[in-house]
Amino acid sequence: MRRILVTGAATWTGGRLVWELERRRDVEVFAVDEIPPRIAFTSPFRQLDRDRTEIAGHILDLEPDTVVHLLTIDRSGELGSGRAHEQAVIGTQAVVGAIGRSASVRRVIVKSDAAVYPIGPRNPSIFAEDTKGRGRLSRYGQEIADLEELIAEIAPHQDHASYTILRLAPIFGRNIRNPLSRLLSLPVVPTLLGFDPRLHLIHEEDAVAALLDAVFSEVAGTFNVAASGPMYLSRMLRLGRRVAQPLPKRGFEAALRGLTRLGVVVPSHVAAMVKHGLVLDTAAMRAELGFVPRLTVRQTALAGYGRIAAPAEAAP
Repeated sequence: MRRILVTGAATWTGGRLVWELERRRDVEVFAVDEIPPRIAFTSPFRQLDRDRTEIAGHILDLEPDTVVHLLTIDRSGELGSGRAHEQAVIGTQAVVGAIGRSASVRRVIVKSDAAVYPIGPRNPSIFAEDTKGRGRLSRYGQEIADLEELIAEIAPHQDHASYTILRLAPIFGRNIRNPLSRLLSLPVVPTLLGFDPRLHLIHEEDAVAALLDAVFSEVAGTFNVAASGPMYLSRMLRLGRRVAQPLPKRGFEAALRGLTRLGVVVPSHVAAMVKHGLVLDTAAMRAELGFVPRLTVRQTALAGYGRIAAPAEAAP
């Protein structure tokens, strides 16, 4: 019987992953987070604060063989940037530290993010896992980069556990309600005048499928994860029957700030992507990890806008 701990289970992605794992008879699932779950599941859930000792102690008490770490998901729009930053940093430090003292953990899957790559006009058009871009990272991007560096430093000394880091493309869908999905679902979407960036996305259900696949895989390493066929922003908005509103730089930035009053928070890494685009090299995902998303970027857009059915077999 596999014993799997999912951190960040209160997120849509975390809750959906727990629900999928519960469908397997050979798995016992445990879930933790700082706030109550969005998706109902039957597995034991522990609501923990940001205290490192409490998080680490809980992991040591549970003795899981697999840890899926999702506290790295950007929740600045939900929790506020300060609280989200503390949760991700302190949570990851506690989890990695506990794994080092645990004799039971064999597999660790970490949800990273494509925000780890600096986005800007002077950067490469396609980012592979070893691509070094130019420019400063956003706060969230730097946070993710620091967490990956922490794991890179500690993992070699934890030879009992193998780490798989998934740098997911921006997740898009009707249920996840993350900043990107909320921005691109507006009836009128502000865009930067003179720019039509290419976007690489992954559908919300494919993001869960990637994590699920990694749980039962023996492959370690760092992998970009994205759907095939990156698409221009203008084309995506037309598929969703949304209206693009091109604005000069100051007007564009003012419009994004103004959306906050409507409850749509657009973090800097999302704004940079909508300005300049983001395309990932996913060759390693296919060849080494052996994962292929079910939906292309075009199909992801159509499903996210409700124009075709999502690929889930069932809904929780």
